[in-house]
Formats: sequence, C-alpha cells, structure tokens
Amino acid sequence: MVRNKHNTPVIIKYPFWQMMAENPEAVYACVNFSEAYCPKALERQSICLHGDIGDVLREIME
Repeated sequence: MVRNKHNTPVIIKYPFWQMMAENPEAVYACVNFSEAYCPKALERQSICLHGDIGDVLREIME
C-alpha cells in the first residue's frame, strides 16, 4: 500500500505542478480517496482518480 499520511503539497505536489506547466506533453496522475485534484490550469493534462490506489492498480493490471 502506498500512503502519504502527511499533507505535503509544498514538498511534493507543487514542484510537479510547476514541471507540468512547463511541459505540455507531461501527464500528472493523482489517486486519492477524497482529494484527487489538480489545478484548473492543468486539467487537460491530468488524470485524477478517486479511490484506493491498490484497487486502481489491480483494475489497470486486469
């Protein structure tokens, strides 16, 4: 199970969002039970899935 129990957007999310803004070919993926989101400006190049990452990965592998 992958879990980030600390809310660390400044350390993890913001740098990725900044890289996304600089690279129009990049894709941002977020899997979270209740907070799968991205900035409005990056919606066209993002995948946000609400759910358990284990369940999501199992479905992808099937």
